[in-house]
Amino acid sequence: MMKKLLLSLCLCVALSLLAGCGQTPTPPPATATPESPTATPVPPTATPVPPTNTPLPPTATSTSVPPTATPTPVPPTATSTPVPPTATATPVPATTTNTPVPATPTPAGPTATPKPSGNPAGVLLYSNANLDADRWELWQYTFASGENKMLKEWRTEVAFSRDYKLLVYFGWPEVMKDKPGIYVSGPDLSNERLVILGGAYPSFSPDGGRLSAQGGGKVYILNADGGGLRALSEGEYPAWSPTDNWIAHRACFGGSCGVWLTFADSGERTRVSSGGSDGQPAWSPDGKQLAYISKEDGNFEVYRVNRDGTGAVRLTNESHSDGLPVWSPDGKWIAFRSDRSGTWAIYVMRPDGSDLRKIVDAPVLAVWFFEKMAWRP
Repeated sequence: MMKKLLLSLCLCVALSLLAGCGQTPTPPPATATPESPTATPVPPTATPVPPTNTPLPPTATSTSVPPTATPTPVPPTATSTPVPPTATATPVPATTTNTPVPATPTPAGPTATPKPSGNPAGVLLYSNANLDADRWELWQYTFASGENKMLKEWRTEVAFSRDYKLLVYFGWPEVMKDKPGIYVSGPDLSNERLVILGGAYPSFSPDGGRLSAQGGGKVYILNADGGGLRALSEGEYPAWSPTDNWIAHRACFGGSCGVWLTFADSGERTRVSSGGSDGQPAWSPDGKQLAYISKEDGNFEVYRVNRDGTGAVRLTNESHSDGLPVWSPDGKWIAFRSDRSGTWAIYVMRPDGSDLRKIVDAPVLAVWFFEKMAWRP
C-alpha cells in the first residue's frame, strides 16, 4: 500500500547521503528519459497518506528546488480570465388588480421541475484497489452495458486528451521497474510510452501537445514528448482547461489558499475559491465551470463553481468523504467517489447535485487522495 511513499523516502535518503541533510534536496536528473534525453524529469512526489475517512490535503505548499534549466516563459496571449456568460432570468410580469384573470384550474401544489431525461453514457476509467493483493488496478466501466473490467495493474491518475485518442497516467515502479513516471498510450492502454521519469497527476493541453504535471508541491509544464520541462507555479492537482491555456490547481499564495487558475504561457494567476481545504479541480467539457472538493462545511463534499469564482454551490451533503469528481463528456453528469454507504463506490449525479445514482463498488487504498478518474464517450 505504501510502496510509492517508500520509494520517495528511499530517494530522499539517497539524496541526503550525497548532499547532506538540512535543506530540501534538488531533484536528481533523469537517468533514462526516452525521446528526450536532455529533459529534466519532474521530481518524484511523496504521496501523503491521509486518513481514509476524512483525508486532509497538505495545508502548506512545498518549497522544493525547481529544475536548474528553466526556460523564460512565453508572453501571455491572454491577460484576463474569460468570464462565462451567465443566464439572465426572464422577469415575470406583474399582474394588476384591474386586469381580469381568466379562470384556470388551480394546481394541487407547486409544479415540479422535470428531471432531464437519459442515462450516463460512455466509458469511465478509475483506479480500483485490489485489497487482497494490496495493489492499484486500472478498471473500465461501460455505462451502456454495465460491463466492468480490469485493464492493467499499477496505472493510475488517468486523463484523456481532448479528442479522447490518448490517455496519460502515472506508471508505478511495481510494473515499470526503474522507469516509474508519466506515460502516454492509446485509450485502451495500447502502445504505452514513457514521457518522463517521476511526476504525478498529469493532464493534456487542449491541442494535446503539452502536459501539466505535479512534482514536489509544484505545477510543471512539459511537451508531450518529454521535452521543454519548466516549473509554472506552486500547487497541487493541476488540471489543464479543455478550451484554453489556463490550468486549475490548488495552491496557497501569501496565506490565500484555494483553487487557482494559472496561465500556462505567462504564470499569470487568478483565484477561483477561497477554502483552505479546496482541491481536486475538474473542468466541465466547455471550460466554463469547475467541480472541486472542500471541507469548509465540516467534511469533504463536492462543489461546483464558475471559472470566474462566482456561483459556488455544494453538490453533496454527507457525513462521509466525497471526492475525485470528473465530468461526463456531454457535461450532463459528474461522477465521484464516496464511502457514504460504509464502503467506497462510484456515484454519478447531475451538475446541480440531483438524480444521484450508485454505479459500482470501487475500493481505494490509503493514498486515494491523489487519484482521479477519466470519462470518455
